[in-house]
Amino acid sequence: MFHNSNPAIFGVKIEGGKLKSGTTLMSEIGEEIGDVKKIQVEKEGVNEATQGMEVAISVSGVNFERQLKDKEYLYSDMGSRMFKEFKDNKELLTREEIEVIQKIAQIKRAKEPTWGV
Repeated sequence: MFHNSNPAIFGVKIEGGKLKSGTTLMSEIGEEIGDVKKIQVEKEGVNEATQGMEVAISVSGVNFERQLKDKEYLYSDMGSRMFKEFKDNKELLTREEIEVIQKIAQIKRAKEPTWGV
């Protein structure tokens, strides 16, 4: 962790898919965390991070120690329309990207069973 809050700045490793500036993050149980404001690699700002990259991100409206310290994974929050678009074009996605999208659907459906259907 580099900065605890306003915005929280901390390091993450992209396990699958892509992370873009402006993406809303959610926890493993579907609670909204906040929006990614900036992504940096080696102190250089980038617009997106891809699988395997280790980057620093800034997220406003969150306190790392209180809200994120015990979280192992964060996920991109997406609407069901975007999910359907990914599903319709799954031949363009990697196996890891499909797994991440399936996990996001599982998280969303725990609260709303018909999400993305």
